[in-house]
This record gives sequence, structure tokens and C-alpha cells, in this order.
Amino acid sequence: MRLSEFARAYSRSPAGIGSLFLGIGCGCVALFLGGSLAIAATVGLAGIGAAFALALATGAGQRAAAAELERGSAGKSASRVAAAKAARARLASLRIARPEIVAARDLAVLEAGSFIEACSRAGSYDPEGVAAIEDSLAIVDAWLKEADASAVERRFDLPDADPFPAAAERTAALLREKASVVAAARGRVSGEVPPSDRIAIEEELK
Repeated sequence: MRLSEFARAYSRSPAGIGSLFLGIGCGCVALFLGGSLAIAATVGLAGIGAAFALALATGAGQRAAAAELERGSAGKSASRVAAAKAARARLASLRIARPEIVAARDLAVLEAGSFIEACSRAGSYDPEGVAAIEDSLAIVDAWLKEADASAVERRFDLPDADPFPAAAERTAALLREKASVVAAARGRVSGEVPPSDRIAIEEELK
């Protein structure tokens, strides 16, 4: 942990906030005893510095900073998993006419659900998995917009302003690719050993 990162984490922790109030209290006492603002500020900073040095010497500062970093990490994890849940729910609710895209979308939704469950059990997340779920939603949204535009062009016999050859097939292939990324991310979060690796290990042990 870098010193700057440690200092930020410590300053957000209860111990760090307590040190700040201690310094303010010391400064106020100095003012009350007749000291100038400059003296009060110096005393206050000295109080903060002394409390920080004591925390480092006893190990309490390191523990407080580590706990704050862990809390921040847990909060970020919960936020990203919530974003994945929202993207999955939206993806599952989209009405799609093409069966090949429906099948690929359903696979992505299934893998996303398994990934989110693994994240909830582990209390962590994998950034690539969350990004792949959000990408899946963006891919289907883009295809739906293209399908709507194509329908309007056919209805009014207009030229195709933005040709997208083999749109359904390419969209389905992309969704299956994203589903594979999510499945791999689930394995990293849960610590699962892929079946192929498990079989290879068993063969090595024979």
C-alpha cells in the first residue's frame, strides 16, 4: 500500500476522524488559553500528527486503514453487482423476434444469473464479468434499434441508410461470446476449476 493511499484510507477511518477532532480540540484549548490563531493552528496540527504517529507505532493506524479499504472495496463490489443485476433484468425483459438472438440472449441471461449468485456468495465481483453483462444489453439494444430502422425503411420503401449485413447472426454470435466471458468470470469469482482442467489434473495424478 502506498503512503498516499494509506493516508487517505486512514483519514476516512474512525481513528483518522478522531485524530482530526483531537487536533481541533487541541487548537481550541490553545485559543482558550490565550494563544494566537497561528499558535492554535500549530498546536492543532501537532495534535493530529502525534495521534497519527501513535496510531502507526501501535499498529492501530494500519488496522484502521485496512478496514477502511476493505469497507470501500465491499461497497464498490455491491454497487457493481447491483449494476449487473439491473442490466440482466433489462436484458431478460427485452422482446426479440429473431429466434437465434432469443437463444443467445437467454444464454447470456443464464450465465449472468450464475455470475451474480457467485458474486453474492463470494462478496466480490469480476470487472470483466460485469462489463460483459452490460455489453450484452448494449448489443441487443443496438440490434433492436437497427431492426426498428429497417422496418421503417421497408414500410416506406426507403433506401437502407446504415447497412448492417447478417445483423441477426452477428448479434447472436456476439452475445454467445459475451456469455462465455461471463462464465469465465464466474469461475474466477467462485474459484471453480473448469471441467477440462479438472480432468487434466486427475490424469496427472494417475
